[in-house]
Amino acid sequence: MRKYITLSLLIFLLPSVLKAQVEVKRAVFIPPEYYMGDPVELRIQIKLDDYEQLNVPDDFETYEWVEIKDVKVFQKDREAELIVQFTSFSPGTRALPDLDFGPYVLRDFKIYTNSLVEEGENDLKDIRAQVMIPGSRLYFFLLTLAAFILPYMVYFSAKILIRYTILLARKYHSARPYRTLNRILKKLDTTLEKISVRDFFITLSDSLRVYLTARTGFDCKSATTSEISSLHGFGLDQKLWERLVAVLKRGDMVKFGGEILTVNQMKENLDFVSSLCFEIEKREDLHVDI
Repeated sequence: MRKYITLSLLIFLLPSVLKAQVEVKRAVFIPPEYYMGDPVELRIQIKLDDYEQLNVPDDFETYEWVEIKDVKVFQKDREAELIVQFTSFSPGTRALPDLDFGPYVLRDFKIYTNSLVEEGENDLKDIRAQVMIPGSRLYFFLLTLAAFILPYMVYFSAKILIRYTILLARKYHSARPYRTLNRILKKLDTTLEKISVRDFFITLSDSLRVYLTARTGFDCKSATTSEISSLHGFGLDQKLWERLVAVLKRGDMVKFGGEILTVNQMKENLDFVSSLCFEIEKREDLHVDI
């Protein structure tokens, strides 16, 4: 009851808090009820009779029972709001220190600070058991679970990464003979109109023998065409393998027998070698993956 009487007196005394020519429209404490040591924000809305500009106080007088932390002024024309942030260390009704806003002074403004002792909380209590924060059990469970699972996840992830890196390195190394062959085939394709049939087949045959040597492990560079034909055909259809061997035989005929071919026939042999070696590479990639 005393609390409500005090608040009523505070509202009644508000018009006399500032100098004349000020109408106090509203005063609010945030929070409405506070205790010693609590941070409090006081908001006072006023209306001025003229357009004088309010100023924020330069400094605040220090008191043992109250600490004024900040003062702000928000003004628009004749409407203004004064915000005082403070902490009270004394229970009961006390007057805030005077605050000079320039043309006006906030003087003898009463505040009421609640006391836990006066409300009956005057006995020391035993130390209570720790209270679990809602959701903390699940949090600690997940944290413990992660502590056990994370090392295994790191181990298997690193194992997969290493395996994938080795696989990429193998693929890159395995594809090197084909990359070399493919560069030569592309160069031949751009010079078909200029290169002689003999030079064309010498280049095509020699580069194909180097490629087959890398792919089979058999020395196809010095082997005869008949010896090469007896090798496995990379799982290709037998007719395709025989046709590939036929390209080498034709190369021998051109080099040693002087056989003459047209540009279209050269182009046909070049495209066949290119497409068939590409098919071999796809099969080799599958072998590397396994």
